[in-house]
Amino acid sequence: MNEPRKLHKSYILFPVLKVLQTFVPIFMLLAIREGEWRWIPFLMLFGVGALFAGFGAVGWSTFRYRLEEDRLIIQKGLIFHEEKMFYYPRIHSMNTEQPFVQRLLGVVQLKFEMPGGKNESDGVLPAVSAQEAARIIREINAYLSSSGYSPVAAENGEGDGSTEKAVEPNAVPAVSKSRLPHTASAEKTGVYAYRATAGTLILAAFSTLNIGLIAACVAGVLSLADNVLPGNVYARLWNARNELHGGWLVYVLLGLGGLAAAWLLAGLLYLLKYAGFTVRAEAGTLTVSYGLLEKKKHTFQEARVQAVLIKEGLVRQLLGRAQIELRVVSSSKGEKIMLMPLVSAKRIPQLLPQLLPRFSLPDIESRPPARALLYYSRTDGAVVAVLAAAAVYFWGPVALWGLLLLLLDFLWSYSRFRSSGMTLQGNQLTLRGRMIARSTWLVRRPQMLSLRMKGTRSQRRKQLLSLSVSVMGDTGSAACEVSFIEERDAQRVWSWFSRSADHAQAKD
Repeated sequence: MNEPRKLHKSYILFPVLKVLQTFVPIFMLLAIREGEWRWIPFLMLFGVGALFAGFGAVGWSTFRYRLEEDRLIIQKGLIFHEEKMFYYPRIHSMNTEQPFVQRLLGVVQLKFEMPGGKNESDGVLPAVSAQEAARIIREINAYLSSSGYSPVAAENGEGDGSTEKAVEPNAVPAVSKSRLPHTASAEKTGVYAYRATAGTLILAAFSTLNIGLIAACVAGVLSLADNVLPGNVYARLWNARNELHGGWLVYVLLGLGGLAAAWLLAGLLYLLKYAGFTVRAEAGTLTVSYGLLEKKKHTFQEARVQAVLIKEGLVRQLLGRAQIELRVVSSSKGEKIMLMPLVSAKRIPQLLPQLLPRFSLPDIESRPPARALLYYSRTDGAVVAVLAAAAVYFWGPVALWGLLLLLLDFLWSYSRFRSSGMTLQGNQLTLRGRMIARSTWLVRRPQMLSLRMKGTRSQRRKQLLSLSVSVMGDTGSAACEVSFIEERDAQRVWSWFSRSADHAQAKD
């Protein structure tokens, strides 16, 4: 078990393929410059590839890892020797990924996430076979199970990811087939699985506008275009706008066409990212896998989940659907683990305790009072009013349609007011708010890093306060907060979090 092992031999080609991926377009442009085919750039590329293949061979020969009884040891480096040691109970999650290079060579990348969430994973095996990755994960989980590390026992820590040894291991309750959404199935081994159908993924992809996916794709296309297209192409396109006829109608149609194209692009990117989405749960261990071009597989204990985020976009809310995301300590700050891409909102209260026994979805009990509506609409309403007045001043009666923005702003502010609220129940705090989509956060006290309570003088005079919570693994993509609630409700949460005398006896 403790014999040193090496990476897959394909690791030697990693530096070569990464260099080719970066420099081949540049060398192609150099080779066909001025309409003539030149071989010198390709000879240079061959020499650079051979050099990096040598670097890869040295890296492969000096990289070793071994599984001890209770720890993983990684050794690498020729000139600067580096050795890392990871105790199994301290590992937050084990993620199997297959980026482009790994998929091209038929291997996978295995990441080990530890508490702290650095910019890069603490432990990475960049090239192992899928069977070897499964063996490593299986042996680590077998040690945790045989040593009595219970997922629930992790809450004895103070949110730092520590795990206390339990006297008796507790397994996650069995989940009946009828209660899992859509195509869930139970295996004889006690492993329960859910696989998203093609219809579910299509509905999930086109029922929301994924701005992040669009921005990443557009940035990549523009970066490539800058290297290939002539330098004056953008100026020529800008000057061509004067040749368009039809006035404002043309611009409106172009805007709608661009929005439709962005919507279709976002949907296609979503399908590529989450194709083959599956979730497996067994004895407190969750495995989430997805991806068509770049396969990813996240394996982590249920006890490592820091928070649950339930998001309902405008369209999805009308359809009675929602998506469930998890916040797990990870080195990828922008990474969020999707638990369910699309699920009936009515089934979430029954589904959560089955997959995540520590969490529940209660009804919202404390909502902002009527006097808080002014604060939801005051600032942005004033900005919209100024912009509408400026538009009317400069463009005259043609811009009167801009006054409709005031109505839209009020409806949006009222929707935020109606959606906000919180519930304090046992050892869990539930916060709900809305920016565009309605977000419901489920956070437990041991995983809360900090609690912030704020309010201006005007708000405090009206006995209104806002609460915000930070947890490990939060990417910052959605705010875990509730605004302008009753001061007594905010103080109740503050006392609960600070372990006052009234809540000193609270137990997990």
